[in-house]
Amino acid sequence: MGKLILALDCSLRLTNVAVFLDGGVLISESLDLGRRQAAELPVIVKNAFSDAGRSFDQVGLLAVTNGPGYFTGIRVGVSYAAALAYGLGVKVAPVSSLHMLAGSSAERTPVLAAVYAGRERVYAASFGCEDGLPVGEYGKDEIERWLLGHENAEVISDAPEKTFLPDLGLGRKVSPVRPDASEAARIAWLNPASAVHPMELRVSYHRSPLT
Repeated sequence: MGKLILALDCSLRLTNVAVFLDGGVLISESLDLGRRQAAELPVIVKNAFSDAGRSFDQVGLLAVTNGPGYFTGIRVGVSYAAALAYGLGVKVAPVSSLHMLAGSSAERTPVLAAVYAGRERVYAASFGCEDGLPVGEYGKDEIERWLLGHENAEVISDAPEKTFLPDLGLGRKVSPVRPDASEAARIAWLNPASAVHPMELRVSYHRSPLT
């Protein structure tokens, strides 16, 4: 049997859990928990293992989105993943929430993935593009300039209506994408060297300082 991967995403609007084995998805769930996220995450994970017919002692790796996204959700997911991985004696692979979102999309590459950051800004990054936009926090003018130079890039977001993306005025469709934690598992599975000891797991907020 290959390595069983438990993947968690609490960094965006929804809470996502997946159980992944040998490149295939055993189960993937996505729930809107709001402020109940920290209290209910352990129960959701336990139920996911039960539905997949697996147990905690079979886990060989954890994958967790470590940002950017919502501050509290990132902390919940990373803290739980680190504690569980430490208890199980396995490594944990940090995955960018934007990378997971891009992988969850059916849009062709190149893709610009963006999520709400507040303050009239978004966290964004491009994928599948030579002249890429690195993961960071951006304002409307910065995103517009990049898109003007990349007319073939598709624009995706988990919640476009919360961002300025639909109002860019560039004639670009903004596709809503439901994040899928199984994509975080797939990214970790394809990049085993990214896994670290639980004590080395770090968050990646990418929040620009207030000006």
